[in-house]
Amino acid sequence: MSKNKGFSITSAERYSLALYELASENNALSQVENQSSSILNLISSSKDFSNLIKDPTNNQENLLKVIENISNDNKFENLLKSFFRFFSY
Repeated sequence: MSKNKGFSITSAERYSLALYELASENNALSQVENQSSSILNLISSSKDFSNLIKDPTNNQENLLKVIENISNDNKFENLLKSFFRFFSY
């Protein structure tokens, strides 16, 4: 079990670093940081949303639509939208 956690943490660190570097290169670091924080706040404040994104039995297409709607409604950076799309598959 601990091997899986280590792999998961390492993967998360790598993806976080990649998002950071891309946002920095695109002069969108502040926007991506703020928008990422708002998603984290939504996850922590909404049990329903948290369950939706964590449940592996949810239909991937429906999850992608929810994430797209949130991203579009909040005018998220295209970089962050692409990042979310990547993880919804």
